[in-house]
Amino acid sequence: MDVRVLGGIEIIEDAPAGERRLTGDDLPRRARQVLGVLAARHDRVQSKDALADAVWGEDLPGNHAAALEHYVSVLRRVLQPGVPTARSFIVTRAGGYVFATDRARLDLADLRAAARVAEAEPGRVDVREEIVRLARDLPFAEDEYADWAAPARAEVRGVLVGALLDLAEHSLREDPGRAQRLSREAVELEPFAERGYQVAMRAGAALGRSEEVIRWYDQCRSALADGLGIAPAGETSGLRESLLSGLKSGPPAYERRRGDRRKADTRARLAVVRELPKAGNEPPKADNELPEADNELPEADNESGARPGADNEPPKAGNGFAGRGAELAALAGGPGAVHVVGPAGAGKSALLERLRELHPGRVGLGRGPGPGGALRLGWLRTVLHQLGAPADEVLDAAMGERRHLRPAELDGIVELLRYRGIQSPIVAVDDAEHLDADSVAELRWLRERGVRVVVSYRYPSAIVERPLGALDAGLVLRLAPLGDADLEPDVLEASGGIPALVAAGRDLPADLAGEVAMHLARQRTRWMPPAAWEILRLTAALGSLRVEQLAAAGGLEIDDVLGAVDQLVHAHLLVEGPGGHVRHRSGLVRAAVAAQVSAARGHHLRARLA
Repeated sequence: MDVRVLGGIEIIEDAPAGERRLTGDDLPRRARQVLGVLAARHDRVQSKDALADAVWGEDLPGNHAAALEHYVSVLRRVLQPGVPTARSFIVTRAGGYVFATDRARLDLADLRAAARVAEAEPGRVDVREEIVRLARDLPFAEDEYADWAAPARAEVRGVLVGALLDLAEHSLREDPGRAQRLSREAVELEPFAERGYQVAMRAGAALGRSEEVIRWYDQCRSALADGLGIAPAGETSGLRESLLSGLKSGPPAYERRRGDRRKADTRARLAVVRELPKAGNEPPKADNELPEADNELPEADNESGARPGADNEPPKAGNGFAGRGAELAALAGGPGAVHVVGPAGAGKSALLERLRELHPGRVGLGRGPGPGGALRLGWLRTVLHQLGAPADEVLDAAMGERRHLRPAELDGIVELLRYRGIQSPIVAVDDAEHLDADSVAELRWLRERGVRVVVSYRYPSAIVERPLGALDAGLVLRLAPLGDADLEPDVLEASGGIPALVAAGRDLPADLAGEVAMHLARQRTRWMPPAAWEILRLTAALGSLRVEQLAAAGGLEIDDVLGAVDQLVHAHLLVEGPGGHVRHRSGLVRAAVAAQVSAARGHHLRARLA
């Protein structure tokens, strides 16, 4: 049996009656996700608790162990009909499950094996060609925004970018045209890694095209400035000057003559997916993510607006900041490590930006490297520049050598902060859940040296199996909606106290405010069952309802309604009232959702309840 997850899930089995093919669409959604988690973590036993947390997150069913057993049974029955459980490639072991690659071939396992060979044997061009052939797309396309898929997608992305650039460098002398094509693909996958631009510049020079050298350098400078607020490293700038100087003084290294222009190996072509996670060097890791992992609503740069730069962000609202006085005080004077958590639109980014505004020169705010892609130490570079204590040479050396910062280097950074006279410096990292193990170790070292650390992410279960879970928190701030002490009554009614909707309730025209509200509602219900959205529609059209009324109006099972209501209340989209009633928290969300319900359907629903 051949299981493929690079791209969409596909299962291929040669049988006497002919080849049998299944795709992820042939499986129930949860069963597909169980298979995906096991494939991403193949040959490692996954306990039922860990597997359930990956698949359901905060939405665990009442008996998640039984639910898992059901979906594993479905997978075995559908994928290997007639095969005894003892021979299934999904093996029950130590109270959990494992995808055994000695019983079924897995393309992700083949890719990882090739990556290990490539790392051990730098001169193996054939292995890098095989990596590019295998990685025709990033894995788990059906669940590309799922937390469990992000580390594997990031890992594949990193391996692929490395292979593309190794092949590009190998092609520089004999086929610089191919080298430029390969480096272009690598840059599109990883726009903040300067190595891709450097290889493209060298290929342009080999082709004798000074304009290509300039263009690639300018593209590098723009990407780094726009994405990270930094300039290219001295190595990149120096390469530009030396290449241009060489082009002026002599012929190009590669003269295009008949017979020199070899056709590129078609296996090296890749359908590039630009918005997917950045890779690190280790498998279990996974913003410059703007729509959050998972694709959460872009956090606001202010307490109530959307973050610029996201492709699908809602219209930007105003620049006001409301409330959060107690949280700001805790961040400024609390313990050595503080975790800030909250769902999409809760105002995590805005809170950290406000902290920096209130304590200039003491607080540096960086952004964690997630599915949008960023240099590993981009967060620390930004922080140090904001604090007026840049250490670019140290960071460049570590990134160039693909290693962690050494203790002496970290101590030097702390001494530099002290030399600058910064009292109780605070290093804040927004969207930190995808920080890799090296970054977390560096944060812990800084904390031990008296630097206070603040990190933000969506919810605690998101870091259970991630390196950030090793950063012990002295305080966890869970951001609740704002209240009547923070907002005017009409703004509170419109926004429901949800920070991302505050400015929309104050400033935006009704149609744009509705787009903001609809975007937020969609993001917060993204992983909920279909019943959740139907309940939002019913309460939008009919107003406050009891659970049994929701079940009757929507033709839903009571248990499904109860589960969905719990999730919607937890997501701050519904509020509970007297007598078991629930209603929309935000007038903006209610109006936006109600606009999707026709007058005829609304009349029918009211008649059904009468």
